[in-house]
Amino acid sequence: MVDSADKRRTDEAAEELMSLLEEEELKSVAVLVFANKQDLLGAMSAAEVMKELELTSLKDRWVHVQACSAKTGSGLEDGLTELMRAQRGER
Repeated sequence: MVDSADKRRTDEAAEELMSLLEEEELKSVAVLVFANKQDLLGAMSAAEVMKELELTSLKDRWVHVQACSAKTGSGLEDGLTELMRAQRGER
């Protein structure tokens, strides 16, 4: 989960995520990122989060960024549904 209202920390988050994804045990796992705090004015969109986290460079795995608000619950179920579809090979 990424705070999409805090663009200052995306470099740190991208660095940490890429470091994790380079681990041998995680080589082919699907990546679902929740772009949280969509209820706040000025929050980055899911597409902006994907770009800021450099996820467009990942070609060897399924990647999805889901806009959400943990406060309202909006988007949480949608993200998990997308992940389940990917795991079943529907996407």
